[in-house]
Amino acid sequence: MQRARSDSQKTLRREALLSAALDEFYEKGFQASRMDDIAKRAGLSKGAVYLYFNSKEYLFRDLMDSVARPRLELMREVAGSARDLEAAFRAIADIIPDVIRSSDLPRMAKVLIGDSQMFPEIVEDYRRKYIDQFIGVITDLFRRFHEAGQIDIVDPEISARLFVAPVIYSGIWQTVFYREVDGPDRLEDLFRVHVDNQLKAINYRRAA
Repeated sequence: MQRARSDSQKTLRREALLSAALDEFYEKGFQASRMDDIAKRAGLSKGAVYLYFNSKEYLFRDLMDSVARPRLELMREVAGSARDLEAAFRAIADIIPDVIRSSDLPRMAKVLIGDSQMFPEIVEDYRRKYIDQFIGVITDLFRRFHEAGQIDIVDPEISARLFVAPVIYSGIWQTVFYREVDGPDRLEDLFRVHVDNQLKAINYRRAA
């Protein structure tokens, strides 16, 4: 196979490798996956893989960035533009079901959980760069609207963790416990009820 020469060709090959890597990691786990098999799945040579990624660990970190970063930035944008806590929570709750159903984040979570004891530094990196950042977005919302007098809250960070917990739970459920009878359509109901409960718990008051 000829080496990619244009930027568009390089981008396509890189994306093909990332997609193949996720499939390989999801099916076999990070530890058992081999660069040879990732290259074969992508229709490329093993040497081509190393033109784009120095190691399997580097490939996985880049995969984490490509999957998680756009969703985190979307959440940050929604939260930053909100003038009302309920509106922010409803907007986030509208986004999350599609992320769980249509993005690769749940599959990434399964890979991380499966090999968490083997590669704790990668798991820690994911937690620090994405989960902690998402919790931080929600923490800032709680602080901002507590100071604005819309809610009563004692510990914004702990409350943010409680808000985020069903997101992680739903991602795990989707990849590990999902059955056809459960149906993915209940995600909207789950997050609607979750937001309702959160607003009641913090004594939410609409701005005048």
